[in-house]
Amino acid sequence: MRDDASWIQHLRKTNREFVDLERRHLELEQELGGMVKRRVLTPAEEVRKKNVQKEKLAMKDRMNDILRQSRLGGAAS
Repeated sequence: MRDDASWIQHLRKTNREFVDLERRHLELEQELGGMVKRRVLTPAEEVRKKNVQKEKLAMKDRMNDILRQSRLGGAAS
């Protein structure tokens, strides 16, 4: 397992946190997609959009951390 796709598939089968993060990231991406399509957002919606973007980025960062840790652990085995 050398490429990202193989590692990600492995994590989807073995790491519950990764699966949960990936699912939540997709939900946020879909919510954000709906907001982006709208021409005008209310101030509350703008705040929500920023919060969704921040949360989505945090999910992606954590997923990358898990991927990196998995690779290091796999390389040590």
